Amino acid sequence: MCVCRLWQAVGPQRVEAGRSAQLRRQKREWVIPPIPLEENVNYTPKEFIAKIRSDKEFAKTVTYHLQGAGASKHPMHSFIVDEKTGYVRVTKVLDREEIAFYNLTGIALYTNGTEAEKRLDLRIKVLDQNDCKPTFAPVNPGAVNESSPKDTYIMKITARDDDEPGHLNSKIKYTILDQQPGGEIMFYIDSEGHLYVQNLNLDREDSYKLTIKGTDLDGAVNGNTGTGTVVVNILDINDNLPVLEKDSYEGSIEENTANMEVMRFKAIDADLEYTDNWLAQYEIISGNEAGYFSIETDPKTNEGVLMLNKVRQSLCGL
Repeated sequence: MCVCRLWQAVGPQRVEAGRSAQLRRQKREWVIPPIPLEENVNYTPKEFIAKIRSDKEFAKTVTYHLQGAGASKHPMHSFIVDEKTGYVRVTKVLDREEIAFYNLTGIALYTNGTEAEKRLDLRIKVLDQNDCKPTFAPVNPGAVNESSPKDTYIMKITARDDDEPGHLNSKIKYTILDQQPGGEIMFYIDSEGHLYVQNLNLDREDSYKLTIKGTDLDGAVNGNTGTGTVVVNILDINDNLPVLEKDSYEGSIEENTANMEVMRFKAIDADLEYTDNWLAQYEIISGNEAGYFSIETDPKTNEGVLMLNKVRQSLCGL
């Protein structure tokens, strides 16, 4: 069997078997697995980081070999083995973000090329250092209705940290670093990146631009930080009544005419222009019992257009 081990001979012991004596070697063994390898640390001066040995080497000449990604496959020769001693060495500084685990195979061969032992699995884990900072990818804008109540959920913001998943090195805490336009703080973000409405006075602006900071080590003062931006669009709600510019209007038409524009009047609405909330609908509520007039809305100007539909030979006053 080919294992990570070191043999130690404890002296010969005489065993009586009838009239003859035999010498039997007693062996004590212990496994020598790979030492923990931390990324960004130079282990190349070490004599070995693991050993593979076969007990068959006591009888015949055995050579040792490594196979797998990091030895015989890309990245080639990151790990090498001394063919005679079985000492496994590392030849470069490792980066966990490139390869987190190396699954190598140790092989013991006789000089004729046949395998002396069952192949040995040599698994090496690269330990993480906090050498990556949070990064933010571009995200689609969020949106929330104006006048939304406090604690209204808007969106979740997520940064990426390439350190070991599930480790404190990659646990990110979020804070809002800046808000534009400034003034009252309109939003807050929890430690998990959920963005909410903070201020009850959130009124219609075209948008807010927030700078979000992510800090790993769960927000520790010595954690690595990164920033990203997110835009929050404020959606208009129909919370403003239209008001006519004047209290009364007068117009005149020639007699014996029909299907013509009599006058225009405009309503003021503070809702967002050219939205359904802004577009006014006009109605004649009295004085048109005979149905001489109708009123339409000009969608380009939002003005009411009074039209004469039937012939009426008189001065029209509204």
